[in-house]
Amino acid sequence: MSSFWDDQRRQARAAEARVDTALNEYSRLATELSRGSTSAWPGKDVEDPSGQDDHRLEQEIEELLNDLSTSVSKMAAMLIDPNAPPSASQMHAVQRHREVLTDFERDFHRTKTAVRHTLDRQALLGDVRVDIECYKSQYASDADALLAERGHIDNSHRMIDGTLEQAYATRADLASQQSSLQNISIRLTSTAGQVPGLNNLIRLISRRRRRDSIIMGCVIGTCTVLFIMFATR
Repeated sequence: MSSFWDDQRRQARAAEARVDTALNEYSRLATELSRGSTSAWPGKDVEDPSGQDDHRLEQEIEELLNDLSTSVSKMAAMLIDPNAPPSASQMHAVQRHREVLTDFERDFHRTKTAVRHTLDRQALLGDVRVDIECYKSQYASDADALLAERGHIDNSHRMIDGTLEQAYATRADLASQQSSLQNISIRLTSTAGQVPGLNNLIRLISRRRRRDSIIMGCVIGTCTVLFIMFATR
């Protein structure tokens, strides 16, 4: 068991050394990147400062951390053997390796977050620079910019003129409709003035019809009575 423990200790120490070296390189690259240097990232240019080295180094560190975690887990598993109680030095060694692993993981995540923020900021600044260059190429001189602005103003004037023409046409239509409504009102007033005479004529006709109906009724009644009296004799 002692030889196996020693092997795991050597593997854990070797893994810690590799992780420490990789983290130092990763931290150095992150620092130079935050200062705006692209020379720290091999294979990168000004247009693309991120490249792929950061991803490669991150994957390498994650694999090394996994190896270290595996070694520490194996050492911890040896301490729970009931046939071979662990010594104080072994327990202290496992505890120390766990603390080192925790520190490495914390440093890695902190540096990774800083790198991501720096890359995002540089990508945003790169987009702004591209927009500025596009604007400069589109308006190469002040004269071109002024001519373009004058064109915008002329287009605005044409739109305003068209709107005014539509407003004038609408006002003319409303005036015509108002005139038509006034003529209709006059006709209605005239017709309403003639209505009382028509009502009198209708009343006279109705009165004459009622009178004729009464006369016819009287005639028919008289004839009926005379016919009955003649028939009963």
